[in-house]
Amino acid sequence: MGKQLFRYSEEHKEKFLESENITFNDGSVVTSEEIWHYLTVEGPKKYPGSFEVNLYQGNRNSRDETLPTSLKTHYLGLTFSDRMEKAKDRGKSIAFIQGGQAVDPYTAADTIALRPGLVNQWNRDLVHGNDINKEFLRRKELKEKAFHDMSFEACQTGGYEHIQAGNLRVDVIAPFTVLRCSDVSYGVEAHRHGPNKNVKLINVDYPLRHQADKPWAIEYFAQNLRKLVGTLDEVTGRTTSEEDLLASIKLHNEGRRLGTELSELWWSTDVPPTNSADRASLVGLGNLDNHGDVRASLSVLKEAKKFIAERVKNGVKGHAVPDNPKRIFILGSCVGINTARSEDSGAIVVGKDDQWSHCSTLVEEEGDPFYNLAKYTLEYPYEQSIEKRAQWTIEQIKKSRADGVIFIHNWGCNTQAAVARPILDVIKREIGIPTYIQERDLHGLQHEQEQNRVNAFIEML
Repeated sequence: MGKQLFRYSEEHKEKFLESENITFNDGSVVTSEEIWHYLTVEGPKKYPGSFEVNLYQGNRNSRDETLPTSLKTHYLGLTFSDRMEKAKDRGKSIAFIQGGQAVDPYTAADTIALRPGLVNQWNRDLVHGNDINKEFLRRKELKEKAFHDMSFEACQTGGYEHIQAGNLRVDVIAPFTVLRCSDVSYGVEAHRHGPNKNVKLINVDYPLRHQADKPWAIEYFAQNLRKLVGTLDEVTGRTTSEEDLLASIKLHNEGRRLGTELSELWWSTDVPPTNSADRASLVGLGNLDNHGDVRASLSVLKEAKKFIAERVKNGVKGHAVPDNPKRIFILGSCVGINTARSEDSGAIVVGKDDQWSHCSTLVEEEGDPFYNLAKYTLEYPYEQSIEKRAQWTIEQIKKSRADGVIFIHNWGCNTQAAVARPILDVIKREIGIPTYIQERDLHGLQHEQEQNRVNAFIEML
């Protein structure tokens, strides 16, 4: 018996075709009609796992057929691997970076910046026709190899196995090291000893914690950003100026402003205008790096504001959102709960601190752009002391009107595992809402035990 696949309904086609086209970095345009054709004809054939009606599907796509933003982010996700291959065929430079950082300097240097999750996605979707289980088994095999070559304790194995095997044409490993994770520097050094010697390596050294107000730290990190851009220029053969970086900062600030406005608009109403997955995609679009093309993300984000504002005004509830859901705020790096199953249990995710940390902080646009970008990065709320991070998180919890908080950390993440309890202690002390810590397996489908615990927390709320 074949697996059941979700299909977009023809009754929503005409309305979707009225929505705007997507414009990409290279000036190319894809029309709403082309997007619809891909989602209904090509996509299900190439990537049946993404359309599979499966208990564990949860976060792959939201299936809100009446929200054009939902369909367009699904399209950008499905075409991501093909777009990266075509970008490389055109000679575009690609950098492997850390997950918790903004990408302004990479955009300025005409380089596509991909965090670990996107590198994994690029590799995953090179193979067509897989269902969810086949995707999982393929990923597990690659992870086992990376554990032997690198370390079974480092969640930063993301991308290592693909790059070192030569499966992906990544030009440079260039993350902000130390930022939010304990093993990024180690990951860069591991590539130094791998078989693929064609990849350039640079540690963009981030001064560790409590440095946001120290002039030396800002200057030091600004120097590191200049070295980063110089390394990227060695790969591309171009020269990136301060004017290029300023233009990139202004472009990304536009995304950050829109992402922040949309999040606060979403929080302003008692009726959630989207489900959890679509709410998260707004922040991802705001950071402009989730789909490997900043112009495409901004194009979709601008249109999204119109749709979300209309839903808020008319009290329209998002697809599959329960009545009066319990509102959950998620803390931790590269983590999440199965939002579809949690919504079935009566909850909705109203915020996450991870990507929101750098989306909600704007870069000064006057003065030395390297200095300003360094100062901005050192001020990420996520990277402050436990007390400061907790106080910022409390502000976001109050804005989102969350009923409870879940701090999730991946097994092997020394940094987030260490700070989870004291951060939640501050939150409990200050505002008294229920909290819960969950350790999760980074490398597999969500275990039933994990969902059982989440459901128990929802029931308690």
